Amino acid sequence: MTSATESAKRGLVAVLLATAVAGVVGYAIQLLAPRMLPTADSYVAFSVYWATLYLCGSALTGIQQEVTRAAHPAEPAHRPPALRNATVVFAGILAVAAVVIGIVFSSQLTTVPMLSLVGSLTIGLIGYLFMVVLSGVMYGLQVWRGVAMITIVDALVRAVLVVTGFALHLSPGWIVLLVSAPFIIAFGATWLTVRRRIVGRFQLDVGYQDLAFNTLRTMGAAAATGLLVSGLPVLLKVTSPAVPAPELAAHVLAITITRAPIVIPLLALQSYMISVLRHAGDTLLRRLAILVAVAAAVVGVLSLVALWIGPPLIAAISDGRYTITAGMAGAIVASAGLVGLMSVAGPALLVRSHHGFYAAGWIIAAIVTVLLLLLPLPFDQRLTTALLGGPLAGLAVQTYGLLTRVRADTRGAQS
Repeated sequence: MTSATESAKRGLVAVLLATAVAGVVGYAIQLLAPRMLPTADSYVAFSVYWATLYLCGSALTGIQQEVTRAAHPAEPAHRPPALRNATVVFAGILAVAAVVIGIVFSSQLTTVPMLSLVGSLTIGLIGYLFMVVLSGVMYGLQVWRGVAMITIVDALVRAVLVVTGFALHLSPGWIVLLVSAPFIIAFGATWLTVRRRIVGRFQLDVGYQDLAFNTLRTMGAAAATGLLVSGLPVLLKVTSPAVPAPELAAHVLAITITRAPIVIPLLALQSYMISVLRHAGDTLLRRLAILVAVAAAVVGVLSLVALWIGPPLIAAISDGRYTITAGMAGAIVASAGLVGLMSVAGPALLVRSHHGFYAAGWIIAAIVTVLLLLLPLPFDQRLTTALLGGPLAGLAVQTYGLLTRVRADTRGAQS
């Protein structure tokens, strides 16, 4: 067994373990929120802030993906501080963005003072930025223990702080701060641990301008990904203002707890797949076909199961406060599977430097989802159409991009 194969297997175990821990912890918070928060309005407010923060954070994972692709091991040496300088610029942009987002969403989160909202968003977004930059370098260098550490510390610290805030009945202004602060804490703890293995030991395979251009495209795709995953509660709140709070809360809860186990692990593995697949060579497409076939089969089974257990599960979790139909439960799981398939195909496009098709797939999926949510249909029909139609459109674009690359490679080999 080669050292590269051994490293890939160790990395897969580390990333899956960390993702599992983070997923269970995040899942626990989502399950406790509807029980520990006193009203449907307070639960929707918490969910909207959580979704807003992670929607913005999802865009920043585009930085992690490009840094993962571009960072390669190198002998210790003094390197131009391109990545550090880019991070400083991004931090300044995010500080401004946090102010704008806080002002815009203050009308949606009336229970959170605007200054608390802006401050918490600033801390959360800059902390998330530091995390994804460091994670990208660690993925590129295959520092798997560091990748696992930053993921687990972030999740565990957030669980302790947020659940404590719930138990102490802290005000919404404090709760949103407790959601945001762990990003900074996790970055600091991990940086102190891995610093000697990072500083001066990597180089980027692109210059500052190419890094910025590629990053903008991966960030656009990541933002669209976040809209399809973490941002759905925000979309539902904005596009369905007339829907009663209990009905909206029921669907937010169903989307949150049924999509997460499928989508989040696959999204979390995107940087891992980029790190490993960039060395796959001619076997890349064969590996991808196997992954897609397995994922499609699993999702098909899960969708059928959701028809049966989805409605009683939502009722049990919410202590009978919220209900959904069996058809909606199945559609939610099926849509999660389509998003999952996109997150498998995406890394293959990136390692072949097909940033354009990668970004286009996610962006088109998000645009189609938003447009379908605006259709003049009953809420359930509109939501079902949007959940399935958006990812289908995006997957079609990514598939076309991969087939285009296959044809190009075939013509190149024949010539």
